[in-house]
Amino acid sequence: MKSAFDELYSVLPKALVWKAQLMFTGVRYTEALSEAVEEGAAPGYWPHRLISADGSGQFRPVPYLFKLESAVARVRVDDKSPYEVRREVAGFTLWCEDEQLCTVQFVPKHSWGSFRTSDGSTYTEAGVEQLGDMMVVNLTPGCEYFLTKSNCKFCGYGRFTPRTQALGQLPGQIKPQQKTIDRLREVLINAASGGEARHVYIVGGSTMTPEEEVARFVPVIKAAREAVGDKLHVTAGSGAVDKDGSLQYRDAGADSCCYNLETWDAATFEAVCPGKAKNVGRDRWLKGLTDAVDVFGWGMVASAFVAGVEVPPPAPGMTESQMLASIREGAAFLLDRGIMPLYSPLWPVEGTAYAQADGISPKTYLQLEYDICQLRQERNFPVPSWLICPGCSYMLMEVDFDAEFGTKQLAAR
Repeated sequence: MKSAFDELYSVLPKALVWKAQLMFTGVRYTEALSEAVEEGAAPGYWPHRLISADGSGQFRPVPYLFKLESAVARVRVDDKSPYEVRREVAGFTLWCEDEQLCTVQFVPKHSWGSFRTSDGSTYTEAGVEQLGDMMVVNLTPGCEYFLTKSNCKFCGYGRFTPRTQALGQLPGQIKPQQKTIDRLREVLINAASGGEARHVYIVGGSTMTPEEEVARFVPVIKAAREAVGDKLHVTAGSGAVDKDGSLQYRDAGADSCCYNLETWDAATFEAVCPGKAKNVGRDRWLKGLTDAVDVFGWGMVASAFVAGVEVPPPAPGMTESQMLASIREGAAFLLDRGIMPLYSPLWPVEGTAYAQADGISPKTYLQLEYDICQLRQERNFPVPSWLICPGCSYMLMEVDFDAEFGTKQLAAR
């Protein structure tokens, strides 16, 4: 039986198609996934709930990340998927119905995963996540835009929850608590000493002004730099700040920055990102990005986008071809100014403005990534490894396209 995406084989290398299918479609649960965790794969943050015939449930661990040759992809379990992992004598293989596609491995658990701080906190309780070889620091996940119902329409993450309380974050509180900073420092010191982590990405829920973004991020950047020394690259992933804010980030120890515009089209930005539009504005956001190039250097600034929000409501609406043209226009503008754009697909999640049918298709996403790869090639501007690399690019495909089509990746500086 031929797999569902044979049509794409004639256009793209199979490894890219397999990764896209795993990203979008996921895999059915099989015991092979739990066996991989038992054998050392890094576990996902959410175990799979296996329902028995009598209706009772049992939680089973599943790995966090697939490894497909040089690419990684997140393990998403969906029992409606036609794909599954099977255990063979020589290892694990990926299947679509009755067709074996390829061998797969899983990213192993890092040695620092069992680390505990002096007060007994795990690294996740300290606000740090393992994404391959990237340490994502998020001490303030609560987003102030949710408090005014002006949050980005695709986002279901930034609500204030028991997790934000456990990290010591309260609504209206800008700076992280000192105890949270202290835990972070301990975790990063341990991670940097092991040699498995390579870069640190600092994020947080949005504040109501760029000035408050700076006040929130500077102490976290300082603590991260003190903890890792010159061993790891540090990126500030805040909302857009003015040039003085970028200078403060650099002086605090950041090597680079990533200010996520989310969508290029101006009308879509107003409709989909009302908090960013009202409290910063698109023109100020773009100036923050271009000014940051003056501060950090060419190729040391990035902006992430959610591909697909241009088409369904609440955006004014575009056809698929209009969306792709808009995305190409924005990418060319940014690349020509030393800024690297990244594109994740719109995946509708519960509690947002989107229904499941509103998501972008894997075929469209692959077309988009191919188009933007051509723009990078024309400018000899590959994705820099400080931003995303084969070890952590589990929900993006820019690095994979660069690798397959011969664009050499820029090293971290």
